[in-house]
Amino acid sequence: MQNAFSVGELLWEPRRVAEAIGSGIIYQNLGEQQRKELDEIPKAEFLDKVIGALMDPKPLDICMPVLNAVLAAQYCEVFRAMNLPTKLSVYEPCVGGSTPVIIAAEAHSEGRANYLTINLNKKLLEELKTKIGHLRMAVRIIEDNAQRALEHLQPDSIDVACFHHAVNDLLQTAVSEPRGMDTTAVDWFPNERKMIEWLAEDVAEGRLEQRGKPELMQVIRDAVGFVRPGGYLIFDHFNWRRFIGVDWFPWDLFYNLIPMTRRWIAESGLPVTEVEMPGVDRQWWMVLRVSE
Repeated sequence: MQNAFSVGELLWEPRRVAEAIGSGIIYQNLGEQQRKELDEIPKAEFLDKVIGALMDPKPLDICMPVLNAVLAAQYCEVFRAMNLPTKLSVYEPCVGGSTPVIIAAEAHSEGRANYLTINLNKKLLEELKTKIGHLRMAVRIIEDNAQRALEHLQPDSIDVACFHHAVNDLLQTAVSEPRGMDTTAVDWFPNERKMIEWLAEDVAEGRLEQRGKPELMQVIRDAVGFVRPGGYLIFDHFNWRRFIGVDWFPWDLFYNLIPMTRRWIAESGLPVTEVEMPGVDRQWWMVLRVSE
């Protein structure tokens, strides 16, 4: 992948991504269990599963080992397209238990990156630790609320801040904590439907800009300050087709989370400019460059 991808060409070409996760740079930086899961997929089905993982919204029959590896490959190609330094510094608020950004940073840097996350949910933190024990790069996990990031990071100290599927998590936390849910202690995924229902309730009653937007924008504003001039912020979000038409799921909101965040950032006057990436759908991804 490192030699096959040229800046300026379309990102995420399926065969190139399949090679990266099947035997190439992403595969080589996965943990043993993740590689085993990919190895067990029949070769005749592999490319089709990669194509499915690259679709938005995601199809019903998604293969999770392929999806997680594909997301890492997507981030890795974005890092390359932005010409980020090999020994890069990465900040990821609200990582939860997901590894795509971490694996992308490990692969892009050949284990020389510095990665920092603020991760508050205790169960997801333990899950994350079991997935990244094989990494070579320096990893710092701060157990705190992303709202207090200023207590832990310095201005102009990060090359890229990554909000991987984090916008919804930040909004869900913002509407759930006032209702009495301790999002630091709950088992996240069994409780996520209730969080989403509360989020939908606040949207329907016109409360999102009073409770949700301020918390999200604070985390984004702080991240802009942490990123060096000329550095980047990356946002992504994906939806599942199985939620189309589900009565409790706020499809319109989730479908438009990145466009909504884009609008809020534009209205905020933050010193960032959007960078369009060839082949990247702005409905689901947003790349911002911090002004120099």
